[in-house]
Amino acid sequence: MEITDTEITRETPRGTVLIALALSVISLCAWLVFAGSRNGPIDRRVSNIALSRTGRWLAGGTSQGSITLWDLTGGTAARRIEFRQGPLNDLQFSPDEAVLAIAGRDLATYDLERSGALRLLRSDRRNYGTVRFTKDGQTVLVIAGDSEIETFDAHSGTTRFKVCCSSIYGEVAFTPDEMAIANAGHWPSVWDARSGQLLGRLTTNRQFSTFRPVAFDGARRTILMGSQDGRVYVWDLTTRQLVAISAPQPEYIDTLAVSSTGWVVYAGYGKALRLWNPQSGVQRSFPAARPTSNPILGPDGATVIFGTAAGGIESWYVETGQRLSAREIPSR
Repeated sequence: MEITDTEITRETPRGTVLIALALSVISLCAWLVFAGSRNGPIDRRVSNIALSRTGRWLAGGTSQGSITLWDLTGGTAARRIEFRQGPLNDLQFSPDEAVLAIAGRDLATYDLERSGALRLLRSDRRNYGTVRFTKDGQTVLVIAGDSEIETFDAHSGTTRFKVCCSSIYGEVAFTPDEMAIANAGHWPSVWDARSGQLLGRLTTNRQFSTFRPVAFDGARRTILMGSQDGRVYVWDLTTRQLVAISAPQPEYIDTLAVSSTGWVVYAGYGKALRLWNPQSGVQRSFPAARPTSNPILGPDGATVIFGTAAGGIESWYVETGQRLSAREIPSR
């Protein structure tokens, strides 16, 4: 007897058909996810930059951990470093310009001369927010996601001391004479750099609006911090007394630097670059300059360098607000 297609369909168990359809849908979804991961958009926003002591090396990285390294003396192509322990939180060159320190979930260094693989200093997933070197390059200062501030030997990794607690959102930094460590966060404080003893608080109580960036004006012996309340605060580094506060702005203060002329350069990420002179009280802004990274000063102390949302690194002259140069991080 001849069996028609209709009869075959009728005799096929309904459950088998449903299972086949379900498997097909699952396979299609899996393929779409895979295709999306392959062809998804690449975030070109530069989240962190660093400039070496002499100005030879410039590094810029995205939050996804794609880092580009330039030798500004010329003659060599830009290098690419893929930091898989992201998201990227901080970049810092050692004072001798031998390595680039990279902070994320783990802490690593990249050898600038050998161009080899990354060396992991910490692989404990503590989420390191800030990394800083002493001037001799022997000691490293970090703050981790558990809010502990730690210093350790740059070569052996041996911990010198740990203190608790600050906030990973707030930076930590050595004072210019390296005798103390300052932390931002909810309760900005100053600690002895050798013993870890608390030397004093910069505010009388814990702040609701968190402080994030930390900078120093060595000529005027002051410490500056930017706050989520939209203002920059200035304390005398010796007395730890508050001496100046900028006018409030509508955005968080996420980035901060001090030029050689005393102008304070600051901004919220992706917002207009602002300038403030604590001595005169004068404030200015450069609407066309919109940092998405930390700002750093050029070797002359009068230019400011920062990353942009479009994947570029720009240099601006602080006094006039003139853009001096721009370079682009290469696409993959």
